[in-house]
Amino acid sequence: MSEYKVQGKIGQIERRAAEKAFFKFLFMRARQKSDLFISYLTKTYISYSTRDKVEKDKIVFMHYNDVYQCNPKYIIEEILRQGLDYDIVFVTSKAHMNEFPLPFPEGVRVVRRNSLEHFYEAATARVWVDNAVCFPWNYVPKKKNQIYINTWHGSMGLKRIDASNITNKHWRDAAEIAGRITNFMISDSEFETMVYRTTHWPDERVKVLEYGHPRNDILFCDDKKRAELKAKVCEFFDIEEDCNLILYAPTFRDARNLDCYDLDYNRVIAAAEARFGGKWKIINRYHFKVAKKLAGVKAIKNNPDILSGNTYDDIQELMAVCDIGITDYSSWICDFVLTGRPGFIYANDLKAYDKERGFYYPLDSTPFPIAENNDQLEANILSFDAGKYAADKEEFLKARGSKEDGRAAERVVSLLKRYMKEKKHNKED
Repeated sequence: MSEYKVQGKIGQIERRAAEKAFFKFLFMRARQKSDLFISYLTKTYISYSTRDKVEKDKIVFMHYNDVYQCNPKYIIEEILRQGLDYDIVFVTSKAHMNEFPLPFPEGVRVVRRNSLEHFYEAATARVWVDNAVCFPWNYVPKKKNQIYINTWHGSMGLKRIDASNITNKHWRDAAEIAGRITNFMISDSEFETMVYRTTHWPDERVKVLEYGHPRNDILFCDDKKRAELKAKVCEFFDIEEDCNLILYAPTFRDARNLDCYDLDYNRVIAAAEARFGGKWKIINRYHFKVAKKLAGVKAIKNNPDILSGNTYDDIQELMAVCDIGITDYSSWICDFVLTGRPGFIYANDLKAYDKERGFYYPLDSTPFPIAENNDQLEANILSFDAGKYAADKEEFLKARGSKEDGRAAERVVSLLKRYMKEKKHNKED
């Protein structure tokens, strides 16, 4: 066969492969559109068929990552602590439903996200509780006699949540729906109330309640409770209880920049030992959007002093027991500051991130010493001024009108009681 015929044959194969890939793409897009349309019809039908059915003892919870964490968890814990007889439903993923044992307490029913059960439970619940825009994301039309409480998942946060900075159209659409259907936003401060009002919830019909965040109540725990949590964390990681802990938990970048995660763990540990004394280990907890990509980082693999924080299911418990916190721009540090323990910012892409996402206020107006490289971070730890930090912390909380006092969950449950009805039991029960 001549060279020209061979090249022609190769060209035909390449064209057919390209055509096959193109038609496969069209088919997948069509099926995706079809699935969305079917889902829309299903949710609309369920809402219509249950139009006269709202169960006043039922409350449905969702978390943006389908996990039993954040404000939804601590509201449920308070409901259970008070012994309130509500029908509690938690929407989670198929993967979490396959876990054994299920990571949910007794008294909580679990349904799979995007299932008929999910749509039915949402359509018939008296109250929805969310920490993002989960209900609008999987929107079952909300009835007039249903209550939607959004607790959000941020804090007196650093990075902006403006819609203009969000590239995901579905997310923007869900946020727009949330702005229309939310009844109550739970805020931890005057600052966060301002954030709500200037982003997705400007409508005055949405009541913003400055209760504090239920997830932060644990940060006000007494010494006995903290010791119990420390023992739990140390047992989980199989480490000695006399070891001091550093929580390093950076956020993700919309630009998917992985070069920013270059913390020198050994230098941080050495600096902590030199400044504060004792033995130290780092709990390394990446944002879930980048955790898998960074799982094999050489600097942390097989290092006994670096613990995989992504395997622990509740960052609030880690905050409650850790002695130092380090992040870049994640709002958890604005929760951690409530403990009064040292917090540091390590951000080697400060200028780029400011252009990508932007900040609500200059980072140097926070109590946290800022480092843009490992030399600066080491120096900040070694020269940490506890007196200055304590004063800066009080000024920071005061300037933002913090309402946190460790009783937020009680307030939210009191709100629920106004709209919920406990189950009636037979005398034989």
